[in-house]
Amino acid sequence: MQLMTRPPRTKLRRIPESPKLGQTVTKQIRDAIMSGAYLSGQKLVVDDLAETLGVSTMPVREALVTLAHEGVLEVLPRRGFRVTEITKQDVEDIFLVHAFVAGVLAERAASIMDDATLERLRHIVRKVDHLAPDMESEQTRSRIEFLNYSFHRTYNNIVKAPRLHWFWDSASQYVPRHLYATIPAWTHMTVDDHPKIVEALERRDARASRAVAEEHVRHAGRMVVENLEGHGFWDAKAGDSDAAD
Repeated sequence: MQLMTRPPRTKLRRIPESPKLGQTVTKQIRDAIMSGAYLSGQKLVVDDLAETLGVSTMPVREALVTLAHEGVLEVLPRRGFRVTEITKQDVEDIFLVHAFVAGVLAERAASIMDDATLERLRHIVRKVDHLAPDMESEQTRSRIEFLNYSFHRTYNNIVKAPRLHWFWDSASQYVPRHLYATIPAWTHMTVDDHPKIVEALERRDARASRAVAEEHVRHAGRMVVENLEGHGFWDAKAGDSDAAD
């Protein structure tokens, strides 16, 4: 598997005011942590983050509390927050849950699949096939990543299962979406796997749809773990002074 020459770290960027400001702040900080921009044991300072993001301290503090509840951060009484250790098993478990839920959604989608949804799926597959010859381009891989997101949303959304969708979104958010586009083998997998999912859904074969959707996500998970491991994601630690503070 081809690995990148540098970790795909998410950098914080200034955020414009919006009704969903708190969610946006939380997502940016979570993505940065999960991509290795902040190391295990590193302290996060509210004022510094607020200045970098161009927002007030309130949404930042709320975001850090949310991430602490998720287990991504540890609360230091009267001293702020620091990044908890994210293990290889943690990432594997995220994809274990993601694959299970993705499989159940595909299984249920197969039993209620309609022709209009199938045509939208085929249209997305055709778009990806059209882009595939230019897969060396970073812009093309980003476009394929967006189409991948749209592909899964298309058939997931016909399933009326709010709790399953909540679990699917929750598992998805722990791996920054842009990370997939930085793994060349992942884009090849997308080209190869999506037609198989469409074929199973076309047959209204619930069992096959679940199996192929689950394996698709498991395969993606193995690629993400291998990629992070290849970049020494689990080797990096914050300095002793930060970790011990």
